[in-house]
Amino acid sequence: MHPGSQPPSDDTAFIIFLGLAFLIVGIIYTMPSIVAFRRNHPNRWIILVINVAFGSTVIAWGIALVWAMRAAHRVGSTSSGGESGLNLFINDVKKIQVVEPPPLPQTSAVLELERLHDLFVRGAISQVEFDGLKATLLGNAPSR
Repeated sequence: MHPGSQPPSDDTAFIIFLGLAFLIVGIIYTMPSIVAFRRNHPNRWIILVINVAFGSTVIAWGIALVWAMRAAHRVGSTSSGGESGLNLFINDVKKIQVVEPPPLPQTSAVLELERLHDLFVRGAISQVEFDGLKATLLGNAPSR
């Protein structure tokens, strides 16, 4: 028989079987990450890191899968948040105090005129703009 016409050897069948087995094991191994990304979980990247780094331990793989399948608090929900208990980056309650901003420093008319004159000298504003701003600053209507 010609070497090219021989039926596939047991080695080829074994390699195909091994490739399919690795593919199936890989899909099962990354299942928590797949679920998290398909559900658009807010902590999907953390789940991915836990899944890849510690997924070989059955406990970490199970934790990542449960976390990926749990509901996460979404904006507009009426619950108090954090149904999964592990939402690290969403809906963190932060207490803040709203305060009035400090008042703007009051500038004198002389300082403002000097600033306008400097803008005029540098060419940032035209003569007409300078005259109008000066008249507004001094409380006079611009003359035309």
